[in-house]
Amino acid sequence: MKLSSRIAKIVIALELILALLLAVGVIVGFVDILGYFKIIYNTSPIDAYPVMQTFLGHILTLVIGLELAVMLVRNTPSSVIEVLLFAIARKMIIESKSMVDILLGVIAIGVLFFINKFFDPARNFITEINIVNPATLVKDINKKLEVNIPEDLGNTVGGVVAKLSKESGEKLERGKTFRVADAEITILSMDGELIRELKVVKTEEEDDVLL
Repeated sequence: MKLSSRIAKIVIALELILALLLAVGVIVGFVDILGYFKIIYNTSPIDAYPVMQTFLGHILTLVIGLELAVMLVRNTPSSVIEVLLFAIARKMIIESKSMVDILLGVIAIGVLFFINKFFDPARNFITEINIVNPATLVKDINKKLEVNIPEDLGNTVGGVVAKLSKESGEKLERGKTFRVADAEITILSMDGELIRELKVVKTEEEDDVLL
């Protein structure tokens, strides 16, 4: 196995471990949230505002932690945008001190929506000749290429190919084609045992038979 392939596998494994640690941290933090209810109950209405602000900040921090875990697992541009949206929202709600801060937050969110709509981050993973990155989300491929690959087979097209290969008992190799629903997925290049590029083509008939 090539050194680059081994390093890539180690990096992916470390990212998954970090995602798991983030999830565990969020669970621990969720338990801590329960302690706020007693504090809020015992705090006078006049002094409740800073406590509620801290409470909301804690919750939004946990949400950002979950989104970061998802980002580490998916490794897609859209997941990065989602994390940034939650981070900006938290700063606006918890840390904004003036209308200028709120205005800057609104502008930042607007810029992210503009990027997502008009530049479409998923497009960076799908070329004009239907060559896709294995980390591309199935829902993005279905939308862009107008195919109907079942999302329950995997979140990413690489995951779908891996599952189809395992179910059929066929080895992952360059030039191998799998057919699912109305799409044909061909492996264009490999780096050791890792898929580097795939080509997705829409077929005339919808079928779930593997070729």
